[in-house]
Amino acid sequence: MIDEQLVLLETPSWTWSLFPNQSYLGRVQLTLRRQCDGSLARLTQEEWADLHLCLGTYERFLDTLFNPDRFNYEQLGNVWTQIHVHAIPRYSRSVIWQGITVDDSRWGDHPLPEPPTPLDEAATMQLAEKMRQELQNTSG
Repeated sequence: MIDEQLVLLETPSWTWSLFPNQSYLGRVQLTLRRQCDGSLARLTQEEWADLHLCLGTYERFLDTLFNPDRFNYEQLGNVWTQIHVHAIPRYSRSVIWQGITVDDSRWGDHPLPEPPTPLDEAATMQLAEKMRQELQNTSG
């Protein structure tokens, strides 16, 4: 359930992809590269260590782009059982991407149910490309 057009980065254990619904600007899904259903308890030590590095990189990277006020993380697996983690930036204020205002209407509450995305498909693809380029510049 990864849209290849939204892939941002691959690490030894994780594939980063921009989440299609950008109601939380900069939301990313980290998907374990090896096939593994279930919970985070099934990760190897190497996968845990790589996830830790990914989360730190993600937070520093997104701080430079949009400066979120908080980061939420979820690993549910109810719909798609492959291990994946949702990285959800939270904002106490409006954030603007290419003239589109994104409001975190659920600030101070659980991020689900997620509001409709304010970005159309073209703007989402532009955001993915911008993030992909910035991540490549940062990591390599």
